[in-house]
Amino acid sequence: MDTEFLNTPKPPDIADLSPDQATVLAAAARAAGFAVFGLDGAKMSTKPELMDHAAAALSFPGDFGRNWDAMIDYLGDMATVHKNTKILILVDNVAGMRAAAPKLYDELRGVCGLACNNAREWSRNTVILKFAFVA
Repeated sequence: MDTEFLNTPKPPDIADLSPDQATVLAAAARAAGFAVFGLDGAKMSTKPELMDHAAAALSFPGDFGRNWDAMIDYLGDMATVHKNTKILILVDNVAGMRAAAPKLYDELRGVCGLACNNAREWSRNTVILKFAFVA
């Protein structure tokens, strides 16, 4: 994994990694001052499960609307919520999620990309929000 992925708010915002690559990336991110969070694809086979799991794992506030628009907004604002301008979210077990719910998986990836764009625009390139999907 190229360290440039972590060093810039610019795209690419999403990486597809093996578990070994994800471990190395997470360690490098922590060393660089990132707040590192995890989502488990095995717990996200339906949209309600995904919303509930993300809300709990990412410490979304109680007013989280549990829809895609709210997800985009809350992901894009994680730097404010967690008081860190560097955020890495690892999404583990994506092979199972992709097999069980391919449309949901594709929607999640799209939402992650939109959230990164929002974070970049809202912060004027001071926030780095990245996602790693781990097979």
